[in-house]
Amino acid sequence: MSNKGWNRREFLWGVSQSALTLAVLGRTSQQVIASTKKPTSVLVLGAGLSGLYTALLLEAKGVSVTVLEARDRIGGRVHTLDDLPGKPEAGAISFGKKYQRLLDLTERLKLSLEEAQPFEKELLLHIRGESITAQNWAQSTANKLTENERNIIPPRLLVHYLQKNNPLKNSTAWTDPKHSDLDISFEKYLRSKGASDEAIRLMEPTYITNGLDTTSALWSLGHARKFQDYFGKPIHIKGGNSRLVEKMAAALKSPVKTNKVVASIKSSKTGVEVNCKDDSRFKANYAVVTLPFSVLREVEIAPALPEKQAEAVQELSYTAVTKIYLKVLQPFWEKDDYPPMTWTDSPLQRIIPIRDNAEKVTNLICWVNGKNAQMLDTMSTKELSQFFNFEIKKIRPAMVNNVDIIKLVSWGKDPYAKGAYSYFAPGQISRFRDAMAQPWGRIHFAGEHTAIASPGMESALESAERVAKEIFTAIG
Repeated sequence: MSNKGWNRREFLWGVSQSALTLAVLGRTSQQVIASTKKPTSVLVLGAGLSGLYTALLLEAKGVSVTVLEARDRIGGRVHTLDDLPGKPEAGAISFGKKYQRLLDLTERLKLSLEEAQPFEKELLLHIRGESITAQNWAQSTANKLTENERNIIPPRLLVHYLQKNNPLKNSTAWTDPKHSDLDISFEKYLRSKGASDEAIRLMEPTYITNGLDTTSALWSLGHARKFQDYFGKPIHIKGGNSRLVEKMAAALKSPVKTNKVVASIKSSKTGVEVNCKDDSRFKANYAVVTLPFSVLREVEIAPALPEKQAEAVQELSYTAVTKIYLKVLQPFWEKDDYPPMTWTDSPLQRIIPIRDNAEKVTNLICWVNGKNAQMLDTMSTKELSQFFNFEIKKIRPAMVNNVDIIKLVSWGKDPYAKGAYSYFAPGQISRFRDAMAQPWGRIHFAGEHTAIASPGMESALESAERVAKEIFTAIG
C-alpha cells in the first residue's frame, strides 16, 4: 500500500467500498481493498475516540483490525451518563465549529448537532466566606485583587492572563524550540505578567491541571491558543456525545473486544503480541497504543522503550477531575434569590446547573479539579457525602436538604484513565515531547496526549490520522 497523495477526506470517504462508507450507507460487500494476499493486521489498544478512528481509517484501506478495550463499554473519556436527567457528560462535554475531523465524522455517521450549554452569565461567587453576585464583585470587601484586576470576576482571571498578549501566534507554535524559554512554571509566568498573589490564589483551584506551579507556561499558552483558534460557540451531539463513539464502533467490521486489560506488549521484527490480564493473547503485524500514559506506565513493554520516551510515559501529568452529580429536590435558588450556579474558593470549586432545551435546570454538577479533586478521591463515598454537606452548609445554606447526590465520577480514580486529560509540567516539553509519539519497533502511539495542533476531542482524531499514516508508510 502506498501513502502517496494523502488526503483525509478522500482517504476516509472517497473509497466507495470502504468498510466505513458501506456501513454509513447501509450497504454490504465482500470486497476488501488490499495490496497483498494476506491483509496486514493491526491491534488497536483502547476504544476511545483515537482508537476507534484509527481502526476506521485502517479498515477503510483493507487492514485487518482488532480493537481491545479494558472497560466494559466503549468511548474512553467520552461518556454520556444516560441514566441521569438531562444526560450530562462525564467526560468530553462539547466541541467547536472548527473541529473539522469531528464534524466530518458526525456528518457521515448521520448524527445531529445542537448548541451546547454556554457558560452561565449569572453566578454566585462565594469568596473568603462571603456570598457575592458577579455584579457586586468589584465593590466587595472580599475582593482583595489589585486595582488592575478587581473588575475581573475570578472565573475570568485565567482567560485575562492567557489571552492577553499570548506570544504564540498559532496552534502549533508551542512546539517550536524558539519558545522553549516559556517552558517554565505557569505560576512564575503569571507573576511576570503582573498577576497578584490573590489572583494566583483564585486561579489555582479551577485551572485544568493539578497546580499552576506544576504546569508548563508554554503548554498553558499553547492550550489557550488552540482553543482560541478552534473552539468558538460550543456544540455537542444531540442525545449525548456517546452516540458518536457508538456509531463509530458499529461501523467497524469486527466488534470491539471489551474487558481486555492489557498486561504486556511485545514487539519483534515480524509482529507484536499483546497479553491481557485474563490470559488472552493477541498477535498482529503492528499495534497502535492509545492508552493514556498514566495507564501505559503499568504495562510491560518489550523491548523497553528508549530513554526519553520511557521518561514521558512515566512522568507525563494527568489532571484529577471529580464530578458530583446532584438531583434538585427543590429550586433552592428561589429561596436565597441567587443564580443557580456557584463559583467558590472552597474545595467544592464550582456547582454548575445542567439545563434542558427549555432552559429548565434538570440537575447540578459539582465539578472539582486538581488538588481538591485528589483530596476528595481519598474519601469513601460516605465521607465524601458528609464533607459535601458540611461545605454546602457554609457556602449555600439554601441547598441544604434541597439536593441529593445521585452519582460520583472520578477520572483520577478510574483505573483505565487515571486522570481526565494530560498536561506538561515545567521543562517536560523541552525534554521529551519530541520522543513521545515516536514508533518503537512495530508499536505506534496515538491519543490526545500525542496531538500537536488540535484541542479537546479533535486532538484524539488528529493523533489517529498521524498514526494511520505511520502504519501505511510502514506497510509500504
